[in-house]
Amino acid sequence: MLPYEIILEISNFIPLYLNKDLFLSNKFFFGIFKKKYLNNIKFIQKKYKKYRLPDKFLYPDNFLVYNDYRRWQRIFNRNNTNKIYRYIIAKYSCEYLYVFPEFLLKKACSFNSSRYSLLRNWMNENLPLASMRTRKHILCFLIENRITFKEICLAGI
Repeated sequence: MLPYEIILEISNFIPLYLNKDLFLSNKFFFGIFKKKYLNNIKFIQKKYKKYRLPDKFLYPDNFLVYNDYRRWQRIFNRNNTNKIYRYIIAKYSCEYLYVFPEFLLKKACSFNSSRYSLLRNWMNENLPLASMRTRKHILCFLIENRITFKEICLAGI
């Protein structure tokens, strides 16, 4: 058998998904695997926990401490709609999301406005029935119609 140092040097040139059997073969290689890769995973988890949005962020009637409010406004400024869309898609259940376009149309747009007719026409042409929708359909609805933060707040997510 080759010495461990040579095996490690060879394993550096091979992708991890092909090396996992080697790293799980004995305690020495598993310790190296743990140092190399699992610490990176912990780093990513800590960053996610630090920058995760609070559940009450989109509710205007809940009280946020000023420092938290200022921090989230910096992250979620009015021009950064992609993060708002991702937050909505990630946080809410499928049952609510699949009827969200109709709910937003009913609550945020007045019946006589041109915005209402544009959204209604787009929904009739491009969205499938609510039972057949996916999160991708909802994200497409939000992006293509440029739904604003104000409309989302008016709908009352």
